[in-house]
Amino acid sequence: MNTREWLDKGVTYLTARGVPEARANAEFIMAEALRTGRTELALHSSRVPTDKQQRTFWGLVEQRGARIPLAYLLGTQPFMGLEIKVRPDALIPRPETEELVAEAVSLLKPREREPLNIVELGTGTGCIAVALAASLPQSTVYATDISQAALKLAMENALSHHVERRIRFINEDLFTEDQRFRGWADLVISNPPYIPSGELKKLEPEVLKEPRLALDGGKDGLDALRAIIAAAPRYLKAGGWLALEIGHDQAKAVLALLEKAGFNARYVRKDAQGKDRIAVAKRD
Repeated sequence: MNTREWLDKGVTYLTARGVPEARANAEFIMAEALRTGRTELALHSSRVPTDKQQRTFWGLVEQRGARIPLAYLLGTQPFMGLEIKVRPDALIPRPETEELVAEAVSLLKPREREPLNIVELGTGTGCIAVALAASLPQSTVYATDISQAALKLAMENALSHHVERRIRFINEDLFTEDQRFRGWADLVISNPPYIPSGELKKLEPEVLKEPRLALDGGKDGLDALRAIIAAAPRYLKAGGWLALEIGHDQAKAVLALLEKAGFNARYVRKDAQGKDRIAVAKRD
């Protein structure tokens, strides 16, 4: 069979197993097997893949049919123009988190020539820390995670994008009180777990292959957000910013938590889908 026929076979297989966007998935997998770009596949449509390429393609198709996330199979995920390495040790970067980073950069851009201290809580792949370090060359990012495996992955991403000297990776719980961070951060940022525990079973099979620790926000989805917001004033200097990714139905609760924590300047911004997604507050 030629490449086009293998692709059609893969699409049929993935469609039968309920995989969303089956053709796009098959094309990404074929591009990986052929070591080419997805947009170049048409040039290879009549080519017969080698035995090794056929085995690679079909092996990945079978794993995708088992609802293993495509990003885990390919090993990378685009984020803010960067290729971020991904593994099952950490949450796959998502477009909503790109919007969180873009908002944070816009907050700090007027001061981009100044030394900036940024704390990221729960770094995962390190995508936020790496993107901020790349966008704000005078910044130093202190990125924490409780998972040593996630930190190892984050360090690899920092090295890949040549920002490792400006990111300090720290193996700590999300909310550990640390004197190093007290009152000096220009920005505290996090994409914490915010899905209510009872909602997890309703998620797509692919999402359930990602670390539960990075998804489960407790009974009401606010456990991590509640803890971060309560601790943030101790991390931030006067005029410092807090930026958080939140659930689409959590704006009212999060704004109330920010008010309780003493943040007088606060707002929630919608994402590209028109859903409440980014909570921002400034310390007086």
